[in-house]
Amino acid sequence: MNKLFAVVILMVIIASCTKTETLKTETIVNNKDSIITVDSSLFNGRLKVLVLDGTNNNTAVNGAQVFLYPTYEDVKRNYFIYSVSSVAGEADFGYILQGNYYLRAQFGAKSDTNVVQVLGQKIITRTMIVR
Repeated sequence: MNKLFAVVILMVIIASCTKTETLKTETIVNNKDSIITVDSSLFNGRLKVLVLDGTNNNTAVNGAQVFLYPTYEDVKRNYFIYSVSSVAGEADFGYILQGNYYLRAQFGAKSDTNVVQVLGQKIITRTMIVR
C-alpha cells in the first residue's frame, strides 16, 4: 500500500514539473508603441478601422487619427486608451482584449464616432466615415 502511494505521489510530481507551452506573441514597434500582430490567446481579437472621407466620394484617408475608448464617458472627456494613425485609410490596433469599445476618427475638423465589439479570435473591421 505504501509503495502504491509513493508511486502515485511520484507520478503527480513528474506530471506537475513538465514544461508548459507558452502563448506565442509577436510585436512590431511603431513610433515607440507596441502593437501585437500575432496572438494565440482565446480572449483577444484583432481590430482594424477603415477611415473614409465622406465629403470626397468616400476615398481612403491617409493620416487620420483613430482613438480607442473603453466607455462613452471617456469619449466625452477624451480619455482614450490608444490611438493609431491611418495608413492608406487603415488603422490597425492589432490584437486587443475582447469587449465593447468606442472609436473616434479625426481628420482635421472632420470626425466620426462609432461603437465596436471585439470578439476573441476574430478580426473585426469597422468602417468610419469622417465628414
